[in-house]
Amino acid sequence: MDTYLPYKPIHDIEWLEKYLKKNFYKKKYDRFMWWRSYTLRNAPLSDLHSLRDRISNGDFDLGSFTFEIELVEHRLNDKYKKLGHDQVQYLEAVQLDKARLKRLQEDRDKDEKTKLDKLRRAFVLEFNMTKEQYDRESGRPNNSIVSFYDKMEKRFGKRGWVTRKKGLNLNKVS
Repeated sequence: MDTYLPYKPIHDIEWLEKYLKKNFYKKKYDRFMWWRSYTLRNAPLSDLHSLRDRISNGDFDLGSFTFEIELVEHRLNDKYKKLGHDQVQYLEAVQLDKARLKRLQEDRDKDEKTKLDKLRRAFVLEFNMTKEQYDRESGRPNNSIVSFYDKMEKRFGKRGWVTRKKGLNLNKVS
C-alpha cells in the first residue's frame, strides 16, 4: 500500500516514540542545535572509568540520531501523502525536514565514528592486544559489546600496567 512513499523507515512511529521516551530525554528547543530533539539519559563516563563501566553505562550504544532520522522520514512521508500531488507545495513544506534529516545524518555518522574510535582505543589499552587484533576480532559477529568484552578478556587478558589516575592521557595510543 505504501510502496510509493519516498522514505522507508524500519520502525513504526509508535515504537520509535516509545523507545525514544524510554531511553532518551526530550530536549528543550536549542537554537544552536535545533535539529536535535533528544539527548542521552546517562551522561557518558570519562576515560578514567573502567571500560566495563563505560560499556554498562551505554557510552558506546547506538545514539538517538538513527531513531530521530526515522521520525523525520515518517514526517516526510506524511507530507508526501498530503501534498505529493502538488510538487511545489510539497517541496516548500519539506525544506525544514530535509535540512533536519541532513544534519541528523551528519551527526549520526560523526557520533558513530567517534564511538568506534574510542572503543577501539579503550580495548587496545585495556587488553594485551594490538589494533590489528582488535580489528580482526571485532569483525566477527557478537551478541553484544559486553559479550565481546568478556571474550577478549579471556582471550587476551588485561594489561597489568593500565592505571586510571588523573592526568593520564588515554587518548594517545599509537
